[in-house]
Amino acid sequence: MANFHLLILVYFLQIVFSFLGFLMLLFQIIRRPFSFYKTKSRNVPPACLSDPSHGTHEYITANGIKFHCVSKGDPSKPLMLFVHGFPEFWFSWQYQLKEFCNDYRVVAIDMRGYGETDKPAGVRNYTIEILKEDIVQLIKVLSPDRKCILVAHDWGGVVSWRVVQNHPELFHKFIVMNCPHAKVYRRAITKGWKQTLKSWYIFFFQCPWIPEMLLAINDYAAFDDMFKKGLFLNKDFSDDMVEAFKYTFSPRRNLTPPINYYRCMFMSSNRKHSYSSQKIETPTLLIWGERDLALDMSLSDKKEYNDICTDITIKRIPGCSHFVQQDCPHLTNQHMREFLEQ
Repeated sequence: MANFHLLILVYFLQIVFSFLGFLMLLFQIIRRPFSFYKTKSRNVPPACLSDPSHGTHEYITANGIKFHCVSKGDPSKPLMLFVHGFPEFWFSWQYQLKEFCNDYRVVAIDMRGYGETDKPAGVRNYTIEILKEDIVQLIKVLSPDRKCILVAHDWGGVVSWRVVQNHPELFHKFIVMNCPHAKVYRRAITKGWKQTLKSWYIFFFQCPWIPEMLLAINDYAAFDDMFKKGLFLNKDFSDDMVEAFKYTFSPRRNLTPPINYYRCMFMSSNRKHSYSSQKIETPTLLIWGERDLALDMSLSDKKEYNDICTDITIKRIPGCSHFVQQDCPHLTNQHMREFLEQ
C-alpha cells in the first residue's frame, strides 16, 4: 500500500512539474520570440577537447555497444575508471585524468547515450540494469585480471553504487561524489518535502520533448548557468570549456538519451532494483560539495550509511557546487589521494 501511495504521488508530481515546465517554455517564447530557438552551429569541437594532455581517445565494445573513452597512463598499472553524471561527459574528469595518470591507468568514459558513445533509441535501453551491466562489462574488458578503483559522480554514482554492491570482487576502492545511495535518497524522499522539492527536475524530465527544448533554448544557456555561473569556486573554467558541453549536447536530439535515464526511473524494473539489503564492504569515499542545489546535504550524513557500508569516509567541501570534481578539483583530488593512500 505504501508503494501504491508513493506511485500516486510520483504521477501527481509529474503532472505538476510538467505543467510548470511548459509554462517556463512559454515564458521564454514570449520573452524572446525571435531568438529563443536560435543555436550556434557547432560542427567543429572546441580546442580543449583535442588537448593531448587529457589522454588518448579510444573506442571499446562492451554490452553490445561501442563506448568512447579517454585514457592515460601506463596500461600495466591498476585501472582507475571514471563514470560521469548528468549533463556531463568524459571531459568532466579533465582535472582527475591529469592528477592520477602517473599512478594509475586512468580511463574516463562517455556513458551510454552520451558524447561519442552509441545512443540506442528508446527509453527502455537506459534502465538501471542495462547501465549496471555496461560498467561491469567495461571493467572486464579494461581490467580482466585485477581489481580497479571506481570513481563516479551524479548519475555515474547512481549506477556505480549498485555495481559495487553487486560485484564487490571487481573493486579495490570506490569513490563517489555528490550522489547518495538509493536507499538514503528514498528515505529522504519519504520523510518530507525538502528533498522532493529539490528533485523537481526528475519529475519534470518525465515529460516528452519539453525538457530537451528548455535545455537547448537561447543557445544552450542552461549550460552557462551550470558550468559558468554555477561553479562557485572554479573561476578558471573557461568559455571554451563551457562550449565543450554545448558542442557535446548539440544538436538537441543529443539531450534525449541522457534524459531517458530519468524517464526510466519509475519503471517497475527500476523500482524493483532500487536498493539491496547487502552491505557494501568495499572501502568507500563520499565527497560532497555543500552548495548542491539539487541534493540536500543531509544525504551525506554518515549515520545514513550505517546500514549500507561497513567502511565509508565522508568529506564535505564548503562552498562547492554539485559538480564538485570540476568546481573544486584541487581539494577533490587531495581527498581522493589521501583515501587511496590509506
